[in-house]
Amino acid sequence: MATIVLHKETGKRYVLIGTGLGAFKSTRPSFFGGNLFPNEEEGEIPVAAVSDENGEIIWIYTNELEVLEIDGKTIKELLS
Repeated sequence: MATIVLHKETGKRYVLIGTGLGAFKSTRPSFFGGNLFPNEEEGEIPVAAVSDENGEIIWIYTNELEVLEIDGKTIKELLS
């Protein structure tokens, strides 16, 4: 069976394939300190791989998705 999710912004439904977490870190020399005191930036990007009705895989931020049903049952049915 499948997990069906809703993209909150567009109202479009997708099949959830899986989730992932991207991480990044960048360093560049600072104006005054050069490489001794570099400007560093880092973060994480929580995303989910979803598929549309054509089988196209799309990566969407997880906070933009809402789970509608799992294996044909709503969340309320599963948790009650």
